[in-house]
Amino acid sequence: MAKSSRRRRRDAWASITEVRRGEVYRIRYWGEGPDGYRRRSRTVRGTRLDAERVRSELMLAHGDDAPCPTVGEAWERWHLPAMERRVADGDLSPHTLTQARSTWRLHIQPRWGDVPCDQVRPLAVQQWLDGMARGPATSSMEVLRPLMDYPVRYGVIDSNPFRERYLMPSARTVERRDDGVWTLADLGEAWRAVRGQWFEAAFLLSAFGGLRVGEALGVMASDVRGTEAGGVPVALVEVRRQVPNRGAVTDRLKTPQSRRTVAIPGRAAVRLLQIAARGGWLSGDGMGGPNTQARLARDWRAAGMAHPFRNLRNSWQTNMRWALRVPPWLLEPMMGHVGEGVTGQFYDRPAADMFAEAVAEAYRARPFDAGWDWAAWDD
Repeated sequence: MAKSSRRRRRDAWASITEVRRGEVYRIRYWGEGPDGYRRRSRTVRGTRLDAERVRSELMLAHGDDAPCPTVGEAWERWHLPAMERRVADGDLSPHTLTQARSTWRLHIQPRWGDVPCDQVRPLAVQQWLDGMARGPATSSMEVLRPLMDYPVRYGVIDSNPFRERYLMPSARTVERRDDGVWTLADLGEAWRAVRGQWFEAAFLLSAFGGLRVGEALGVMASDVRGTEAGGVPVALVEVRRQVPNRGAVTDRLKTPQSRRTVAIPGRAAVRLLQIAARGGWLSGDGMGGPNTQARLARDWRAAGMAHPFRNLRNSWQTNMRWALRVPPWLLEPMMGHVGEGVTGQFYDRPAADMFAEAVAEAYRARPFDAGWDWAAWDD
């Protein structure tokens, strides 16, 4: 196999690339200028010896006393633009970029932003981690490890100090999340409390359909259709988009399996169909757009709910499995998970009407909302 004509010779400070065989060479190097210390280039017409001579002159001018970029400059110059390109290309979720920006601003920049990359010492990193809680420490290292790979790659430093093995803060420093669930009776009382509120539909979708928070906010009227199975009214809801935390609406869901249809039986189904008949977003902002997770969290707390909104999904799975006795092999695809074994991964592809029949059968055996007389069948 013939060698490429674009041969490159690298070292820790500069590189020489042959642009046109034996005639034109490009030197890339680090140098100080009016815009600061940054990556620069020089084109040399002549032989490789001419390019080597110019490179030596540049090293004398810039190589010895040039300041090392700071961690903050590495963030702005390399890591942040690379993450933004990955988001634009669809290789990274906007939420991940938002989280990285927040972690940088709150936890990393105050300590490391002005520190030159070659002055980061492992002992100082360990002392910094010792003063943090487990969550911020973990998220900070997830940003810093790939960030400091750039100065290593470009020959600014020899090794990445954030890829050393550190003792992370104890898990006891993590605030325990509320993992409480609602029983079916509790969900009835919660529904009664939020009846008529803008997030009522989102509540129904999560409490009786198992949608994630962002998925529940991303449902539109066109995603909902009604059917009947064995005399039980069922709402079939296509999950095809979400409203991420601090992000715009996207059709990119958590996993490929998250794109699914869920079946919601009984009075909740009838109520969802009533709300869907109005058109637009089921939990809209009143101005033609969806609502945000931040507003949902705020209004949910104001309603005095016992647990966070996200726990409705856990409650739905628990109640479907233990109260309605729906088998796990059916629950997994409705949750947006891959089923167990080869069958679940490659062959099991139930249609929406199959979900409706299975859920209706469980509901007929245990009509949990039979006593919810306040849940009127119409507005």
